[in-house]
Amino acid sequence: MPVLSAVGLESKLSLYISSMGKTPQQILANAWDGEGFASFLDRSPELCQMLLQHTLNHYSYPVIHYFHNNDPKMAIAPGVVLLDETHKLLRYAVSESVAKDELKMEMLQTTLFTFLKMLKGNFIEKRELEELVPLPSLENLSAKGIPLEEKDKVKNAFNLKLKEHRKKLTSLLEMDGWSWRNIYP
Repeated sequence: MPVLSAVGLESKLSLYISSMGKTPQQILANAWDGEGFASFLDRSPELCQMLLQHTLNHYSYPVIHYFHNNDPKMAIAPGVVLLDETHKLLRYAVSESVAKDELKMEMLQTTLFTFLKMLKGNFIEKRELEELVPLPSLENLSAKGIPLEEKDKVKNAFNLKLKEHRKKLTSLLEMDGWSWRNIYP
């Protein structure tokens, strides 16, 4: 019974994330109020709580890693990558002039890091990746009027600073049967 409850939380978390938008850009565009992203960041404590509980469930019931959902909206791997990429776009692509709740940003970062660390230690294998990590498009965000950093600065952040991190995300997606096309269609 506890294992089924843990799998249910996994699906709930994934559905919660995917209900905010189909892509990281759409999540940010939906959250943009003309001044900031309060509607996204105000959800971060609840997201953190669910993701931390899911991470702890992995330690208690490692078998839940082998439960898979065929619907990307209900699958944990695309959900976590969608959330992580949204966080990274907010951190590195949205202009520093836009106010961001740093505490909530840090909480989300720590929670995502903790989840990926658990997977890396227990489930993500070192292997040759099949897919190149795409650079996120900023066109939709710009069209929405969201102040952005210079394209070269964003490109450097995603291609250099986040390179190893995004390789882990690629591995997570591929090992669960998904790809970056599920994040950036």
